[in-house]
Amino acid sequence: MLEEDNIWSVDEYVNILSNPPIMYTITHQVTVSGDTIVDGKTYKRVFNNDGETHCLVREENGIVYKYSVTSTNEVILYDFTMELGETFTLPTDPDNQYCTTGGFNYFVPEIEVVDVSTQFIAGEDRKVIEFDFMIGNGITETWIEGIGSVLGFDPIGLTLDISDTALVCFTKNGIIYFFNGATSCDNTTLGIDDLDRDQIILYPNPVTSISILQFPSEGIVDLLKIYDVTGKLVKEEKVNKDYVLIDAMQYRSGLYFYQVFSENKLLKTEKFIIK
Repeated sequence: MLEEDNIWSVDEYVNILSNPPIMYTITHQVTVSGDTIVDGKTYKRVFNNDGETHCLVREENGIVYKYSVTSTNEVILYDFTMELGETFTLPTDPDNQYCTTGGFNYFVPEIEVVDVSTQFIAGEDRKVIEFDFMIGNGITETWIEGIGSVLGFDPIGLTLDISDTALVCFTKNGIIYFFNGATSCDNTTLGIDDLDRDQIILYPNPVTSISILQFPSEGIVDLLKIYDVTGKLVKEEKVNKDYVLIDAMQYRSGLYFYQVFSENKLLKTEKFIIK
């Protein structure tokens, strides 16, 4: 699963419960590149193309571990040795930092193996493990040996209602394999034509004290809106500089979204975390 240069393309579908609803898709590309040694163990560095998210992961005897910087312990992301009837509890992450999307808390259920098979996927025979969530809602999780979850690099499980994820492409040795009915590896739908949205950056994120929301240049952005996780507008501010300061003391801890506008045109919507 952690071979160098493997690439996962993961769609993140976001639905902010505002009026009207704000819906968009971001495609994250997750890559494996380089090694790090911690406590004598060698971890692969896994990077997300958002420029902020990375994690340390290793695989041993069919089990995939993630190193937690906060607790200096490991959490198990996958156990591909599992068989029919066994149960697995999706891990919490003390760092609140996942390899794919970063920063989402999720309800952590216990899942039960309901089917184990071998299928020819992405050029080879692979063990496929199917789970049911043990909360009676019919939601399922599927793991593919050497690839991970069909929901993305992380076994995300149940995310917040405002977001969902799906693996759309897995690239191995330069060959692209599609999943979940996808026909493209990048389905981002933010639709900014005349502005490089990558230049609109909040740093650092998560916000622990004061962070800077930086814009490409003065006059590009004229309005900022911030929503909480329920879609409630918690801040609206006119902008006349090339940056805005986000002060953690003005917000409760949790997940938020910012939107920036230029002459009533939405330029970017992005999530951030207040700690």
